[in-house]
This record gives sequence, structure tokens and C-alpha cells, in this order.
Amino acid sequence: MDLLSRIDCNFIPVGNILESIDWYVNKLGCKFMWHDGGYAALNVTVHHPKEGQGNIVLGQAMITLVQADEVRPLYFTFDGRKHPIINFFTQDIMYTCQTFRDKGIDVSEVKEYGTLKSLEFIDNNGHLMGVCSF
Repeated sequence: MDLLSRIDCNFIPVGNILESIDWYVNKLGCKFMWHDGGYAALNVTVHHPKEGQGNIVLGQAMITLVQADEVRPLYFTFDGRKHPIINFFTQDIMYTCQTFRDKGIDVSEVKEYGTLKSLEFIDNNGHLMGVCSF
């Protein structure tokens, strides 16, 4: 038996949970699962093998927004530049990039590293995140 089975969720601190739920659902296309007090769970995928479970059944991590007392934009530096805290995956990075722009998301140009392509964006709380495709 493995000691750990999977990542359950990624906690993301937010300044206003209702505004952040709306941003992640309407800008990133996440699926709202539940909201209870200072927590809200979102599925990244909209494919749901069992209604109401999605990422859990697929063995993928969910996003859990947490109403924080204080929000500091999350990122770290690597080789002198800001680095995203979370990296999402997409099948079509050019489509994702254009869709983000159309929705008013602060998004970088697509960078290519051989077969790997990536972009970075900033959520409504100032957190730096990435998207890759390969």
C-alpha cells in the first residue's frame, strides 16, 4: 500500500471567496463543486465520470479556494525570474491563450521549448500560474 495516493487539492488563498469562485468558473472554466464557510472546491476538468465528483474519480487534484485573512500574490523565483505556483495542462495552448485574452485575463505570450509549450497568467488575487501543453 502506498503511503500517499494522490494530491487531494491545491489550496489557493483568496481575498473574496465569492468573487474568486466567479473568476475561476467564468474565466478558467472550472466546475463549481461546493462552498462551505471559508472554503470552496472546484474541479479543473468538466468531465465527470460520477456526477459531483469529477477530479476525485479521475485521481486528479481539485482546487480549493480559501478565504484568507491576508493574501500575498503567490510565486517564487527561479533563475532570477518569477515562477508559477501551479501549472495546468491543456491540449491546445494557442486556443487557451486566445480564450484567456478574450476573457480579459493577464496572460503572457506562448513560449516554446521543443515539444513543450507554456504560458503564464495571473488570477484575480495576483497569483502567478502557468499552463503547459506537450
